[in-house]
Parts: sequence; structure tokens; C-alpha cells
Amino acid sequence: MNNKVRIAIHNFINDNRDEMLLFLEELVNCNSFTYNKRGVDAVGEMVIREMPDCFCHERISNESYGDHHIFTHIRSGIPPIVLAGHLDTLCHEDMGFNCLTAKGNKLVGPGVNDMKGGNATLIWALKTLESCLGIENLSIVCIFNSDEEIGSPSSSHIFKALQGKAKAALVFECGAPSDTVVTSRKGHRRYRLCITGQSMHFGNLKGPKISAVQELAAKVLAIEALNRSDNSVVLNVGRVEGGLASNVVAEKATMDFEVRFWETFEGDRVFKMIQELALTPTVPGCELSLERLSYRPPMKQTLDSMRLLKNIVTLGRELGQEIKEEKRGGVSDACWLSHVDVPTIDGLGPLGDLDCTSDEYIITESLFKRVELTANLLLLIMD
Repeated sequence: MNNKVRIAIHNFINDNRDEMLLFLEELVNCNSFTYNKRGVDAVGEMVIREMPDCFCHERISNESYGDHHIFTHIRSGIPPIVLAGHLDTLCHEDMGFNCLTAKGNKLVGPGVNDMKGGNATLIWALKTLESCLGIENLSIVCIFNSDEEIGSPSSSHIFKALQGKAKAALVFECGAPSDTVVTSRKGHRRYRLCITGQSMHFGNLKGPKISAVQELAAKVLAIEALNRSDNSVVLNVGRVEGGLASNVVAEKATMDFEVRFWETFEGDRVFKMIQELALTPTVPGCELSLERLSYRPPMKQTLDSMRLLKNIVTLGRELGQEIKEEKRGGVSDACWLSHVDVPTIDGLGPLGDLDCTSDEYIITESLFKRVELTANLLLLIMD
């Protein structure tokens, strides 16, 4: 790569640090909880405004969630690089914090790490290249979806349609504070178990008690008992609901839980166990039904993705960044891209942690470093 170009990229980023921070602040200060369609769409409009004008924009309208946005700049006959970010967060408006705050060497705020910092990185890498070199020679597809945090139910088809059509994919979820990028992720399946018992006033009880809550308690323990000590398969019951009052035998109860696994066959094996539990009530008379809410396959390492990692590590070292590989238990849309055989690296957003808490943060300087890394990486991949 021409060293003058690399220097120009570095200088442009240094000259525009304040503008990057202002854009990130605007993103963070707009609540975009997945079910807050107005907020998610407002963040989408910010993205549209900041993306380079040479990209063609497609809006995929969505009644249930925010709209999805696809930006394309395709060179004829050249498979594109896919850049992926999501507009939604898990930060509900009622969490009690709603703005970006500088604290020492960190920026703290709702969604700053997952993944508004990553969106800022993606967009500013493109703005940097547009200013320093022009992006006429690049072939790129950018995807900003609005429902990633709940499994991408209305957008997974966008990623799956890229099978055989893309050269590589870069996903801008956060990197860990130890300066990582992500090469593999667990798959997941999310379920809801609905239980029906028989309602009656507890004081008038004369026969067997057919309590949906009692059945729920047994199933919580049974599901949690499927966790494996080697961490190859993990389960979590994250939400339960049931009953009417303390003096009424519960007629209805539900539980939401999910399974995460490194290997698909392990997920299938545990699913069979879950099905058996769902068909076998502990409390005689209770009826159970199991619904799958979402699914993502594991993100798998391939020879091509590991070559891409090697290029990233080498480039990072040349830029003064000691980047390391991470295998992450969390899921993302990188799982879908990997599943359709697109060489994929995730975790290219800024370095941070503590997602979905009032202390969620990124390391401020890492925003600028990841913009510089991404801008140079796009040129390297297309070379």
C-alpha cells in the first residue's frame, strides 16, 4: 500500500476526531431499543445522512421494528466486501441513563459498545477513504439492520442472500478491551415454554393441585441442569412469568430461555432433551407447548477467514496495534454471514465492555484506531 495514502488516512482521522465524537454522541443520545421503532428509525436517518453520497441506498420498510438499510457501491464483476452493523440496542428507555459521558479514558453511555461505536467506526472509515482517496475502486455492501438484538427475525434473509456473492465480511460489534477481533461465535436457539394448569381458589382446594407455576419451577431447574461444565453447551432461563395471586392456583406460566453451543450437532442433541422435557409434565394434568423464538448458527473459522485474520493482525502491527484473536460466546449477524460461507471477521468496533449496564463503555482512543484499521483494511482486501 502507498505509504502516502496511509499517512493521509492517519492525518484525516486526527483532524476529524471531534466530528467523530459528535456523531457518536448523537447516536448514543437517541434511544434505539429494539421495540422503540421511532428511535431506531431516527438512528437510521443519522446513518443515511453521514454515509458517502456515492452509495446507492435501499430502505427495507418494517412495521414491527425499525427499517433496515442497505448501501451499495459495486464495481462491475468485483465481489463486494460486506460491512455490517445494527441500529438497535437492548437499552430500554427506563434504564435511567440516556447520554454519552466522558469518564477518564472512556466514553460511557447506552449502546456505545453494542454497537453504536461500531456504526461510527464503519461510517467514518468510509468517510476517511472518500476524502483521502475516493472509493471508486472499492466494491462494498453496507448493511444496517434494526432487529439484531432479538435474533434478526426480519433481516436474517438479507445476510443469507449473500451466499456466493461476497469476497469477505467485516462486522462491527465491539472488540474486547484486550484489543481483539472475533473469529468464531457460539450458535444459539431461543425458546418459550408455555404451561397451562387448572385455576382454582387455593382456600377451596379439595383435590390435586394442577399448578402451572409449580410445573414452571420444575422446568427451570431441569433446563438449567443441562448446562455443561466444559462450557460447550450453556443454557439460561432469562424470563419467567405466571400466576394471578398468592391465593389462586396458577393456570398459566411461561418461561423464556436460550441455548448456546459451539457445534451444531451439540445444539441438536440438547434440543432433543428439551423436547422431551417439554412433552413430559412433572405436575400431572399440566399441558406444555414449546416455541422456538430465534436461531443463529455458530460462526465457524475457515481457511479464508483465518487468512483474513492474519492480514488484520499484520496490518494492525504496522499501525502500532497488537490485535489478538477472540472466540466469543455471544452471537451476532456474523453467524449468518459465516453460515453462508462468506469469510467473516467480527469485533471490528471500538474496544469496550459492560454492555446493557449503566457502565457500558468504549475506550475513547480505540474508536480512532479502529477507524484507521478499517480504512486501511478495506484497501488491503480490495488490492
